[in-house]
Amino acid sequence: MTSLQNASLDDFSAELVARALARGASAAQARASDDRYFEMQFDNRGYDLVRSVQNAAASITVFLDGKRGDASLNGRSTEEVAAALDSAFFAAEAGVADEANDVAAAPSLPASRHGLDIADRATMGEGVESLLARLRSEFPLVRIRDSLHSFSDVETAFANSRGVAQKERRARYNFSALFMAREGSRASSVNWAEASSYQPFGNPFHALGLGRLLDEAVRSLDPRPVPCKFEGDVIITPECFAGLAGSIGEALSGASLFAGTTPFVDKKGEMIASPLFSLANRPCDKSAPGGADFDGFGVPTSDLEIVTNGRLNDFLIDYFFSRKLKAPQTAGAWRFTVTSGDASLAAMIAGVKRGILFSRFSGGGPNSNLDFTGVAKNSFYIEDGEIRHALGETMVSGNFQELLKNIYAVSRERVDFGSASYPWLAASGVVISSK
Repeated sequence: MTSLQNASLDDFSAELVARALARGASAAQARASDDRYFEMQFDNRGYDLVRSVQNAAASITVFLDGKRGDASLNGRSTEEVAAALDSAFFAAEAGVADEANDVAAAPSLPASRHGLDIADRATMGEGVESLLARLRSEFPLVRIRDSLHSFSDVETAFANSRGVAQKERRARYNFSALFMAREGSRASSVNWAEASSYQPFGNPFHALGLGRLLDEAVRSLDPRPVPCKFEGDVIITPECFAGLAGSIGEALSGASLFAGTTPFVDKKGEMIASPLFSLANRPCDKSAPGGADFDGFGVPTSDLEIVTNGRLNDFLIDYFFSRKLKAPQTAGAWRFTVTSGDASLAAMIAGVKRGILFSRFSGGGPNSNLDFTGVAKNSFYIEDGEIRHALGETMVSGNFQELLKNIYAVSRERVDFGSASYPWLAASGVVISSK
């Protein structure tokens, strides 16, 4: 190759692998990316910042007789490449050998392209202006900050010493808003909304469910605790489940399976959830900007039906843990979806004798038995089928294993975040109390 600085992403990642092998690595892999980024930052007053940024990044992983070392770099000069290789070799030499450490053998895919080539800045601006106009006219008590409408065009190339070469270009829009309601000395809890799409958010109220979330913020200015401690129902919002899904995914991961820390270790093929609950991993969904064509080992991704009608079909086993467990690889990138049900959200709320609309969970991760305890934020008390009032100082505790089994309704409405897609879930058996 002529020059590291002028090399294509493909050639640069391949050259990193070649230099690692030349220095004595038994195997190596490299990943290089170029990110062209445009963003509009705003708050209630208007734009704070409009800017374009371009960033180049790369990583190199070397393997030395079963030991692994990683390093990253942002430049492409000879000196920066040499320094990154020094760091990777130093880390590998100081590491612990593991027979599972190696590069993957996998088919090389044709280069792929997802999303638009150029940001539609006019529509992006229209989305911001429409949000600010509706805030002024419909939600004068809502304050937003650190909000973004952005466009990210990322091209990524991968290479390893087994000859695997991958290349993907994925461009997507992201919209995020951090908000709260304030009136005099009264203020609601901070909440946020975030989603990605291949199309600009010309109407973020519709795409992100922002109207619903902002209305809930205003109604949260007068929170009260629950009347007493009780075991009741929860209607988990898509935003809340997005924060909980990672814990469920970890419990179903190859790492937890290998460590023997998951309560589902011997449950493959068995019912672990309500028949109404189906969970899938869909990184290959071409309509989803949060997907990926290949994983961190260069292995092409695949979709997986994890739980179907309550039955555990398979675990999320990546390349490394497939070698540890001597089991097939089933996952390399996560993008979860939960199948919609046939209940309306209104009917689900009407069916709750006593419980909460559970909008956000604030607390630590669950223990190995999946017990959880935390604070219900931005949530509402439900009694006799009606939302009574916003909640303050309210604790929720339960167990994810039991919660999945106790799901008794799934909404037909859903929110697509781009990186995941969830409906509302109603479940019983959660302990709710004031702090």
